[in-house]
Amino acid sequence: MIHNNKEVLAYWNKENVESMYDKNLINSEIELIRKRITRDSKILDAGCGEGEGTIVYSAIPGTTVHGADFSETRLLKASKRLRGKKNVILKQTDFLKQYSLDNNYDFIVSQRFLINLMEWKLQKKVLVKLMGMLKKDGKLLMLEGSINGVNELNTFRKTCSLEPIPVKWHNLFFKDDKLIDFMKSKHFKLLDEDGLGEYFLLTRGIRPTLDKKLNWNSKFNKIAASNEIKNILNLRGRFSRLKLWVFGK
Repeated sequence: MIHNNKEVLAYWNKENVESMYDKNLINSEIELIRKRITRDSKILDAGCGEGEGTIVYSAIPGTTVHGADFSETRLLKASKRLRGKKNVILKQTDFLKQYSLDNNYDFIVSQRFLINLMEWKLQKKVLVKLMGMLKKDGKLLMLEGSINGVNELNTFRKTCSLEPIPVKWHNLFFKDDKLIDFMKSKHFKLLDEDGLGEYFLLTRGIRPTLDKKLNWNSKFNKIAASNEIKNILNLRGRFSRLKLWVFGK
C-alpha cells in the first residue's frame, strides 16, 4: 500500500506519537551531528520535530537556529522544550509548498526528516531546495535512513534466526549509491559519511539473541551507545539503519 504525505502529517500530528522511543539512539544521532557544527553558525533544523536536536545545537556558542516542521503538534512540543531559548526561532513549514526561510545557512540539519517524504521524486526536490539555502561553503548534515544498512543488519539477524526489522510504513529510506549519484549529478560534493553501526549491531543484532525482552533503557544499550564502544568497533556505516551524509556545494 502506497501512503501519501497527508497520512504522514496526520500521523505526526497525533499527540501520543514519540519521534523516537530509543533515547540512547536519538542522543547518539544528535551527537553525530553536533560534533560537526562549528560555533558562531547559522543553522536550519529542517524537520525539527520535538526539538530534541534543536536544543542541543542551540547550546553551541554563538549559534542561531531556525527550527522548521510541518506538524503543528511537533512544534508545540518543541516550543515547550525550547522555552526561553532566545537564539531559536520555530516556524511551521511544509517544504513541498511555498515557504519563507533564509538562504544563508552555515549548516542545514535533516535528521530523519526526508524519509517522511513518501516518494523519491519529492525527496530529490527538497534536497535541491535545501542545498540552495546554504552559504557557498555551507554543509547539509543529512542523517537519514539507509536501505543498505537495513539489509546488512537484517542479513546478520537472519544468521541469528531473528526476524528482519522492516522500514516503518511512513518512511522511505535511501539507497546509498542512488542518493550519492543524484547529489553528484547536481554538483553537490559528498564530504563525509558516518553511521551508528556499532549501536545497531549490538542492540538490534546481538542483544535480542541474549534477551528477548525489549528495554530501550537497559544497561546494555547505554554501554552500546558509548563513545568507547564506537571507537573500539569503528563500524561507522556498516549495519547502520541510519547514516550521516555530509554534502557541500
